[in-house]
Amino acid sequence: MPHPSNISITDIDSRLPPVSEFRLKPWNHSYGGDYYGSLKVAAEYCEFAEVPERYPGNWQHGTWPPWQKIQPEVLVYGAPKSSRCFVARPDEVSFLKAGGYSDVRAIGLPIIYTRPSGLERIPNSLLVMPTHSLVTDVILPPTGRYISEIDSIRNRFDFVAACVSAQCISRGMWVNELTRRGIPVIRGAGIDDANALDRMRALFESFEYVTTDTYGSHVSYALYFGAKVSIWGTATPALRENVLSDGAWAPFPEAVDKLFSEETARHEREYLKPLRVDPWNGVLDVSSGKLMLGHEKKLTPSEMRQAFRWTPSGILTEGIRQRVRSSQLWRAGSAAKRRLFAHEKG
Repeated sequence: MPHPSNISITDIDSRLPPVSEFRLKPWNHSYGGDYYGSLKVAAEYCEFAEVPERYPGNWQHGTWPPWQKIQPEVLVYGAPKSSRCFVARPDEVSFLKAGGYSDVRAIGLPIIYTRPSGLERIPNSLLVMPTHSLVTDVILPPTGRYISEIDSIRNRFDFVAACVSAQCISRGMWVNELTRRGIPVIRGAGIDDANALDRMRALFESFEYVTTDTYGSHVSYALYFGAKVSIWGTATPALRENVLSDGAWAPFPEAVDKLFSEETARHEREYLKPLRVDPWNGVLDVSSGKLMLGHEKKLTPSEMRQAFRWTPSGILTEGIRQRVRSSQLWRAGSAAKRRLFAHEKG
């Protein structure tokens, strides 16, 4: 490992798995369960050469903090209550079952099934992870103040880089201001990148310190993989307009009111207080990361094949179902049914 002062952003990029874009499943089929290449990670963990056709069910793709357990449907991104749901932790199972979901199991989040990167951690390095935007956001918040604050502490570290999400890059957030300050930018996770979780793990195993302005999944991920984590600086504000434009929250305006309530804010402050430290005093707390990501519920490869129905019989059944649904007789019957319904409505 060269001295941190001699490391370039090209060196960092060369350490990471390449971006590998793939076609996401329709939302009303997956509800985000295939985001960030989670099924590819699972298939590799189960020792398959490729992802089986059989879709296992809705798998939670990010952490859900305890202070935001407000509306069960939101926790599983609007998946119907009849669907199979895999979540991180037992407390989430209890919350969903109380809300009418019956087929729920805690297995940990997808990132805990990635393989170790084997990378050496760069001494006195800082990875800055500003809050990422969502594709549904209608208002982009200001970013300049936080970047100025980061710039003011750069000299405390030997190497500083920023990880900006693929969505933020596509919307022009963060990148120009960071590069003008001389802070190199690394492309972070994209929902349609099959290697997203492997890339994030490699980053968290490469940097000694990770800092961010607000809580997100990246906080628990960084803790889990042994980085020293802080939540510091001027927080990017959560905007009600953006939450209401999110398809998961939009049907539940009363839940949005609770999300923005002082009670919720107080619980958040209490929970995150230990992490609100200066970046050079970042917190090393792997156990907290394990708790949030559901590490204790991590399945063995054999258990995952059973849970996902990626067994010989399950794969065979799915193959037969796919062939039947693609047959001319099935398509003709479906077309006739659609015409009948259209006639009845008319």
